[in-house]
Amino acid sequence: MLRKRGGDLLPRLLGGAIVVAVTVAFVLLGGWWFTLFVTSVVAWTSYELWQLLRRAGHQSSLLITLLTALAAFFTVQPPNLALPIPFLALTLALLVSLAWLLPRVPSRCFADWAVSFAGGFYLGWAGGHLARLMALPPDGRWWLSLALATAWSADSAAYAFGRLFGRHKLAPMISPGKTWEGYIAGVALSTLAGLVIGQLSPLQLIPCLVTGALVGALSIFGDLVESSIKRQAHVKDSGQVIPGHGGVFDRIDSLLWAGVIVFCVAAIELNLSLF
Repeated sequence: MLRKRGGDLLPRLLGGAIVVAVTVAFVLLGGWWFTLFVTSVVAWTSYELWQLLRRAGHQSSLLITLLTALAAFFTVQPPNLALPIPFLALTLALLVSLAWLLPRVPSRCFADWAVSFAGGFYLGWAGGHLARLMALPPDGRWWLSLALATAWSADSAAYAFGRLFGRHKLAPMISPGKTWEGYIAGVALSTLAGLVIGQLSPLQLIPCLVTGALVGALSIFGDLVESSIKRQAHVKDSGQVIPGHGGVFDRIDSLLWAGVIVFCVAAIELNLSLF
């Protein structure tokens, strides 16, 4: 068992280092570079989700999932970054996709459409909030850093402490490897990460602390959502893109929720309109 755990650790650390390096590089570039990066991630994750849904027995449509994800993604963006007609694009994705699937197997066309549309909307809408953090004052890079630091801290602590000290299962029917010990450690380290960002950045300390606690407590639902889909598909990972981590969806499942949480806290703190 120790050998197996040690053998898993090196590829996981290598894969994590690659993900961090690439993400930080695009955060530093900022602007449209980061938006393009997140768009690419959402698009690839849509493909992985489509594969998972097909393996789970759903006759989902990659085209509907991908177009819905992109339409939802750009609908969330602020006016200066948005496509000219994002809301119209999302409306068309909703109606045209349903009409397009209607002639297919009538007994299940709505179910096939629902998983295709809902999956794309979930990825695009949550991913859009993550990208929109870059446009927030006083410097969007700090809001992004808050999301990344808290989500990655929660994931890392939950994984490490769960493997070493985990005894009590958190959600055995969905993800047997997750434990309450790992979850509590994740909340604690995520809160600590919020504290560190609050000290280093121009952001206010209390919102950073609150964000750290919320991300630690809630971002696990993103992980559990993906775990439930993988369980239906009878696969361990969503793909094999990142060494030691699996697919892109495996790496951003919690971060999708973290982006929404940080954006909502920022909107309240800055007294901004959500749209």
